[in-house]
Amino acid sequence: MKQSNFNIVPEIKEKLRFDKQMLLYAAFLLLSSLMWFFNKLGEETNSTLLYPVTFINMPVQKVVVNGLPDNFDLTVHGRGWDILRYKMGKSPEPIVINLSRLNHILSKESTIDFSLATNALTEEIKSQLPANINLTLIQPDTIRFVLSNYSEKRVVVKPVLDLTFEHQCLIDSKIDVSPAEITVNGPDIILDTLTAVYTKTISTRKANQTLHKTVEILPIEGIALRTHKVDVTIPISKYTEESLTIPITAINEPDSLRLKLMPSTVNIKFWVSMKNYAHINKADFKAIVNAKEADTQIGMQLPVTISAMPMSVRNITIEPEIVNFVLETK
Repeated sequence: MKQSNFNIVPEIKEKLRFDKQMLLYAAFLLLSSLMWFFNKLGEETNSTLLYPVTFINMPVQKVVVNGLPDNFDLTVHGRGWDILRYKMGKSPEPIVINLSRLNHILSKESTIDFSLATNALTEEIKSQLPANINLTLIQPDTIRFVLSNYSEKRVVVKPVLDLTFEHQCLIDSKIDVSPAEITVNGPDIILDTLTAVYTKTISTRKANQTLHKTVEILPIEGIALRTHKVDVTIPISKYTEESLTIPITAINEPDSLRLKLMPSTVNIKFWVSMKNYAHINKADFKAIVNAKEADTQIGMQLPVTISAMPMSVRNITIEPEIVNFVLETK
């Protein structure tokens, strides 16, 4: 047994000798690689660096509508050491582009679309780079400016509704929004077509009474809102069905002729809120036929329309919708 253990020792020594040789080879290979790497870093090379950029001295009372680049891709030439130092260091200070020299161009019109070739900024950018790095290319090669005057405007606020109602409940009068108008600020190119702002959706199910809501106004990109919330009152009442018989009036009759209508009255059915029911009477409604339409109708018939009715009335129907007529001499 002892003889067997003694024979293993030379094998262990041989393995250790082999491992030591491999370790020395690996160290030599690593040292060679480092020497090659450091030698390459000392050579001149090209690289692309991502640099943040900021723009200053924009034309007074103007705003950029299209957005400007946040970064430039700069192709630079320099020693590998210097470029590596930039890439491994902290984020660089933004390159500052001063637009004051362009004010005479960018301030002439209320809205302007202008393109600037970035090679015109080469010297300005070079002066802000490390002295040991040379600038060879700037991307993007062109910057587009879409600028507009910045002003303010009054616009109406419109509520957005998603409502369902209990049976025979409806909105019974004008919805109140307070404030009804707000002041907004932004580029003229947007304000010129902006006529209203809208609230977030007011959503209620089976509404049966007046709603009072404070609701936010939806933001609009590029527009500053002076007011961000409004109070909305939605008057909701219970409705009842009512019916009346009212006379029909002929309008636009010829000077020498008169229309005789058959029948001369119509029955109307409508919904009216309970709170307004007692105030409804026949005089609030007017049914008419237009004599000028006689030549365009087939046969001696004319359609009846309602030309006047209370604002509180909903879902009005007419019976009959068409009446016969004959022409009589006045």
